[in-house]
Amino acid sequence: MKENFKLGGILLVITMIAGLLLGFANDLTKEAIIENSKISKEDLNYIMPTAEKIQDMDVELAEEGSIKEIYEAVNGSDVVGYVLKVTSKGFHGPVDFVVAISNDDKVSGVKVLAHSETPGLGAKISEDKFISRFKDKPATGLLEVVKVTPNKDIEVEAISGATTSSKASVTAVNEAITFYLENIKGEEVEQKEETDADTSASAN
Repeated sequence: MKENFKLGGILLVITMIAGLLLGFANDLTKEAIIENSKISKEDLNYIMPTAEKIQDMDVELAEEGSIKEIYEAVNGSDVVGYVLKVTSKGFHGPVDFVVAISNDDKVSGVKVLAHSETPGLGAKISEDKFISRFKDKPATGLLEVVKVTPNKDIEVEAISGATTSSKASVTAVNEAITFYLENIKGEEVEQKEETDADTSASAN
């Protein structure tokens, strides 16, 4: 009986020590976890070179919405734009983007953070050759994906053989533009109806 009490006491002490160590480790890593959830300095330099850093915004986001995070991009004490994390539906699943919109109503940059698109096809959405097509696009209305060389400012040429992945990218940027216009500038956004050409293309 004494041995059982002794064993129980030892297990209790071990459990208490383990709990204390886990709590201590959680305190040490909490700040790192919070920091890692934000946009990296490298990402910020790529999507909005004029910004020195980002800071949190007091904006309520829909729990199931496509906009996951939003920050002010600042240079000194000036807000130079906004950075949004957006999730869109690709050919093989969710695609995570970060979209930057400058104060002069332009998309200053876009970057793919994570995806599971087809290598050599849909995965090309993360390459600079495609993603740079969004740079300096107007953030005053919705963009359109096209299969030919664009002849309008609002058009973005799709990757050949990867229409669905390309469309997911345009959708993500449009979600960011819509949020920027409606929630930051207080403007209404006219939604475009999908054409038969839009809905029939599903190649990746």
